[in-house]
Amino acid sequence: MKSSLATVVGWLIVVLLVFWAFGFILGTLRWLIRSLLMFLILGGLLVAYLALKDPPKVG
Repeated sequence: MKSSLATVVGWLIVVLLVFWAFGFILGTLRWLIRSLLMFLILGGLLVAYLALKDPPKVG
């Protein structure tokens, strides 16, 4: 009985560690993608601002 209980507790520890690592990896990927999107949006807004601030002279 003690051995089977130790096996169950060991597997619970493994499952919790895998769950934590999976969450950490997903959280890191979400942070990277969100940061990349923010930089792209800021870059696009900066380009639009500079284009609208001093439009090219026609003629």
